[in-house]
Amino acid sequence: MHETLTLRVIGYVASLLLTLASFWVVAYPEALHLQTQTTILFILIFAGLQAFVQSVCFLHILNEKKPRWNLFIFASTISIIVIIVSFSIWVMNHLNYNMMP
Repeated sequence: MHETLTLRVIGYVASLLLTLASFWVVAYPEALHLQTQTTILFILIFAGLQAFVQSVCFLHILNEKKPRWNLFIFASTISIIVIIVSFSIWVMNHLNYNMMP
């Protein structure tokens, strides 16, 4: 019980810090002299870290004993989401290219 509470507090603090860092990068890009592409890269990195922290601290993905079914299902879900999003972007880009005069 104590380990779970500690892990959740660590996850909450880490999520809060990552959210505040993302907000700060977007709200004050001139403080770090960032270009738009670099700001987007920082946001994507913070989003990935946020997803990892929440998966480990709140969903307990890595704490499972064998055969790790939850990890397999989680990885499959992420793979399907990545495939759907990437192909949707590809289709929209392709339609945009073919529809322009």
